[in-house]
Amino acid sequence: MFFVNILFAVFVIVSCSNSSFAQFCKPPFGDLNVVSECDYCQCSQGISPLETGSTGIRFDVRSLYRGAAYNGTEKQANPDGVYESYLTNQLILNYRFAESPFTASVSVPYVVRQAHDPTDEPVNVKGEGISDITAIVRYNNKHYIDEAMIGYSIAAGVKLATGSTDSTNSVGDFLDPHIRPGTGTTDIIIGGAGFWSLDKVGLTASATVGIITGHGAPMSGGYHKFGNYLIGEITAQYRIIPADINESNLSIVLGIGGETHGHEIEGGQDVIASGESLIYIAPGLKYIISMKFSLDASIDIPIYQYQGWDPATGENQLGQTYRVIAGFQFLL
Repeated sequence: MFFVNILFAVFVIVSCSNSSFAQFCKPPFGDLNVVSECDYCQCSQGISPLETGSTGIRFDVRSLYRGAAYNGTEKQANPDGVYESYLTNQLILNYRFAESPFTASVSVPYVVRQAHDPTDEPVNVKGEGISDITAIVRYNNKHYIDEAMIGYSIAAGVKLATGSTDSTNSVGDFLDPHIRPGTGTTDIIIGGAGFWSLDKVGLTASATVGIITGHGAPMSGGYHKFGNYLIGEITAQYRIIPADINESNLSIVLGIGGETHGHEIEGGQDVIASGESLIYIAPGLKYIISMKFSLDASIDIPIYQYQGWDPATGENQLGQTYRVIAGFQFLL
């Protein structure tokens, strides 16, 4: 699965995920504006801190793999081959209000989540279905300073508790909350991003905060809910072809990002072996085929991670091995 996703990431290249080049926001390409029509590649939680633009459709595939337990920052041996995999197919509908800087977006994810643990019974468990739907409204603004273009986006929205939370395994026990399609919480999302671009170079910075509300998913010992989170990323891109200004272009991208998640709560108590902090690099490609169609792919590779664990009981968590995001976008 890892190598399949790598090949897909190389083949299916990146869409307007972060910022675009200033020249594609000027004539002779008419009223269409690549920056105002593109979206920022969403994080694994389904959050899009910068999604500017026009009415359109985006579909992306995300794959997250966790393959080794961590005691804090210390990676542990994994002789039993325990792992978890998360596959998300996500449809995003964007609608720009006429003559307005505001854009509304609805994200509908379908997830397939699996866990494999030979020391547990059953060994393999799977959760599948429509996950929590997200609705976001964004205010977008951009302007020029000489030949450079700068802009920003402010977003606010909500993740609804639409996914199933009552999934059980083959013996009738509730699935681990990480494997179920839904979280059972309604999350408040606040985000912002800014970009700068000039000629072949572009820079983007973004941040998103998630505030978790609601009782969460049912467990045998009470309800479970995830902790609040903060996600941020800085990304640079460079157009490699063509050398001159053109509507179609291919760029390489390199981002560095971080995220932190608070302790989960179960039965009204903090789960000590929960929460995580992560720093990753994200190389990728983006291919703008035309003013209406684009492709993208990137891979997040952790360079630092801390996974909450309980020294008293030895309970720990699986850390992230890689995360792949690839997709396409079509503007109406």
